[in-house]
Amino acid sequence: MNDKIVQKNTMKKEIMKLIREVEKKHNINIIWAIESGSRAWGFASEDSDYDIRCMHIGKLDDYLGLEPLPQQVNFTTEVLDLESWDIRKFAELTLKSNPQIAEWLRSPIIYIDSPIKKQFKKYFDEGCSLEFLKQHYIRMAKQNYHKYMGIGMSHSCKKYLYVLRGIACAIYIEKEKKLPPLPYKEVIAYLPDYLKDFFEKCVIQKNTTEKAEILADERVSHFIEKSLNQNFNKVDTRFKKTDELNKYLIETIKNS
Repeated sequence: MNDKIVQKNTMKKEIMKLIREVEKKHNINIIWAIESGSRAWGFASEDSDYDIRCMHIGKLDDYLGLEPLPQQVNFTTEVLDLESWDIRKFAELTLKSNPQIAEWLRSPIIYIDSPIKKQFKKYFDEGCSLEFLKQHYIRMAKQNYHKYMGIGMSHSCKKYLYVLRGIACAIYIEKEKKLPPLPYKEVIAYLPDYLKDFFEKCVIQKNTTEKAEILADERVSHFIEKSLNQNFNKVDTRFKKTDELNKYLIETIKNS
């Protein structure tokens, strides 16, 4: 067994241990847990944190009494960052086509799986506003670009990846009329070849450290600025499966 597999197994044990400790401390049941961020996207560095995202639930009485369960639980160590949302908060944000939920439900790295996660993904896919999510990816790319990539000969590989991935996700939604997958290779296929090559160079350089930089590229900058220079109309974010999700939420809490 090679070192990477040993490290992966060791980290999973540490993550599961942390999940059980959080459950005990807050008297909750974490029903599913995934990895988010750069590890889920496929371009983590050797020094990247583990971003563990979860959904938790309590007993029926916890939702009826004067002291409800915490809507959000956070716990961090040197390398582990755990965040768990109560099922009600998760459902409420699902109704808003929340971008974090869109990605959490698609993570290819799963620590704890559950039929509840699969059902939420089904409702989200059928009910969310794709236009809202497309606009979100462009706005986040624009924010990162203008905040971190101003004047200079070189820029952060990490920020380039965030910006270009956001643009690629928006293009994917526009062309495929569905939410993009998380692994970066599947979405950057929608970028021009020279951008795919630049993206891969950034991944290679970032692989060793989060602080890696790369020389600015005029063609890349031109593409980014052109992609971000667009006006959006106000979009209808009404969720299309509100009644179905509400019934499912009630049934799930009753049966917890």
